[in-house]
Amino acid sequence: MASSTMNNLMSNEIKQYITPESLKRDFDVSISSSSTTIHVLQWNVLAQALSYTKGNFVRVNDDVVDFEKRKWRILEQIIVRRPDLCALEEMDIFNCFLENELPKYGYTCFFVPKINSKCFLFEADTKNFKGADGTLLCYKTDLFNELSRNGEQLPDDGRRETQIFAVLHLEHKPSSKKIVFIGTHFKSKKEFKTSRLHQAEAIIEYLKTKYPTSSHVILAGDFNGDFAEPCYTELVNFGLKSAYRIKMGDQEPSYTTWTYKGRDGTEREQCKAIDYVFYSPKGFTPKAILQLPSKDDIGPNALPSINYSSDHLALEVVLNIEQ
Repeated sequence: MASSTMNNLMSNEIKQYITPESLKRDFDVSISSSSTTIHVLQWNVLAQALSYTKGNFVRVNDDVVDFEKRKWRILEQIIVRRPDLCALEEMDIFNCFLENELPKYGYTCFFVPKINSKCFLFEADTKNFKGADGTLLCYKTDLFNELSRNGEQLPDDGRRETQIFAVLHLEHKPSSKKIVFIGTHFKSKKEFKTSRLHQAEAIIEYLKTKYPTSSHVILAGDFNGDFAEPCYTELVNFGLKSAYRIKMGDQEPSYTTWTYKGRDGTEREQCKAIDYVFYSPKGFTPKAILQLPSKDDIGPNALPSINYSSDHLALEVVLNIEQ
């Protein structure tokens, strides 16, 4: 689809619903698409069923997470910078909304729902329950040939929700390179760091078994653990690198999620970096990253906000393809 046509669609179908304007963000360097770059978006969009405010996002007003408004902000943030590949976690509005919208902007989609999604706990909330959440992968239809797709379960720790990862094996048409693109969402909460380690090990074993010679791997997701956790170390020891860490002088962002949550009748601030875009350094070099806003930019009530629809900030990376 021509760029001018897509810009018109953005104006006609989305911008009319975006009031006030969304949080402004820029790349750290000027970017332009080329036959040797791939632009990747990673974002936990916040499931609609889990966006409730009472006892949860305690500083957020109900109108901020109203579905009829929020769905347009989610769509806007997915396509606003025209990424080539998207990994979207906690996605529960694909079947009811994005399945029809994203193809208008030139994307092919692959959705892998969780078998026993936490969203089912809120099935009685008919306004906000939209089905199981899961991971959605998208790619520009005119830029890639799809070779295969797979949805896989991660190791189950015996608790309610089984985590998953989604895999696309793609051929990048301009470079003819075959790319393994994985999106995932690891187990949350501090006490489950061992579960997250096992989940990282499972993805590594999958790559070793299915794609032992691939030098073009991109792994994006909400890993629910910081850079000091065993799951992060396991992925780095396997040979993957974090794009933001490389571009930010060997340090991760200060946070990728910032919230005030209600816990046991008290308000607790949560501010941490747990989202990453990993890549295989033999196949890619990070060229640009989308900069993270300051807390002053976001506002005192944290995320989600009137200007931003999720409790996680999107990460975007432009990767140079190594020949």
